[in-house]
Amino acid sequence: MVLEFPILADYCILTCGDRLVYATHGHRFNRNSLPPLQQGDILLHGHTHVPAWETFGNDNYYFNPGSVSIPKADSPHSYMVLEETLWTWKTLEGDTFHEEKL
Repeated sequence: MVLEFPILADYCILTCGDRLVYATHGHRFNRNSLPPLQQGDILLHGHTHVPAWETFGNDNYYFNPGSVSIPKADSPHSYMVLEETLWTWKTLEGDTFHEEKL
C-alpha cells in the first residue's frame, strides 16, 4: 500500500455547475464497472495512474489525473485542479495538459 491510513469511503460526489462528479479511487468503480451516472456526470478516478481525459456515454466524461508520485505508461507526474467549473490538468513542472470549463 502507498498510503499509511485506510480509505473508508468508496466514493464521494461533488458538484461542478450542473454536473455531478463521482470521485473514487477506481479499484471498485471505473470505466469497466460504472457507478450510477446520469447524463453529463463525470467519473474521476486515479487507480491506474494513467492520465485520461475522455468523453463517453451520454455527454459523460472520464478523468484520471495520473499520479504525482508513481506515474504509469511513461506519463509525466501530473494532477488536476477543479475551481468552480474550470478543470485544469497539469504536470508538476507547471505545464498545462488540458483546461476546460464544464
